[in-house]
Amino acid sequence: MNRFPLFAAVITAAGRSERFNKNSGHQVKKEYLKIDGHTVLYRACEPFFEIPGLAAVCVTCPDGCEDETFVALEDLTDVNTIPFLIIPGGKTRQESVRTALERLDSLSLDIEYVAIQDGARPYLTPDLAISTLATATVCGGAAPAIRITDSVKKLGKDGFIYENVDRSELIRVQTPQVFRFKDILKAHEEAAEDGAFDDIELYINAGFRCTVVQGSEENRKITYLSDIPDAEAQIGEYVKKREEGRKSAAAVRRMRELMMETEEE
Repeated sequence: MNRFPLFAAVITAAGRSERFNKNSGHQVKKEYLKIDGHTVLYRACEPFFEIPGLAAVCVTCPDGCEDETFVALEDLTDVNTIPFLIIPGGKTRQESVRTALERLDSLSLDIEYVAIQDGARPYLTPDLAISTLATATVCGGAAPAIRITDSVKKLGKDGFIYENVDRSELIRVQTPQVFRFKDILKAHEEAAEDGAFDDIELYINAGFRCTVVQGSEENRKITYLSDIPDAEAQIGEYVKKREEGRKSAAAVRRMRELMMETEEE
């Protein structure tokens, strides 16, 4: 096609980072920590701003974490030429994505496609995002993927291998996953009760087709504490600053309450 289609980006960051925090002793969102000077969330989101046709961005976050998410996005929120939404996610990833899609739909923009991206994938390149978007415009849906090269076995509950699995048709799927906007919205709304389904599964179950582009081993997802080299040091400093910020915000709120009480008298 001769032009980039209008598309939106949904960045999913509403999870609780439970595996990441398992051994840290703190509850910190992995997306808010930094890699080489920028937060994981910033890096997951920024490549889309380099693609013509970006019409809107919606970032999901845990309820009550809107302010932390805003800070983690750094200067991306300063781009005021397109709508930039930060919304609380749901109890499941599917609920979070569906809510984001419905909010984007309410903007009444001519969005043709949507890219759904893990907020914990900080190594996405614009080229991979463009390749996925371009393929989706031909096939309706597309995602980066890598073929499995290791031997695959099935392991029983007793701890013994009981079956060999043919790997010739197996792939590891990454994000961003790009779909026709109206079709993926329809798929999510029809499967609102099936929170276990991922986006591609929902899309296919709704009767649409999805293909793949060549993914990248570099496009990995932050999952464990060891995935960020200086995570433990960052967490300590982050928790300290977060508590200072909360105390400051509480003091400001109390001051406003006192001022209102004085005005009423």
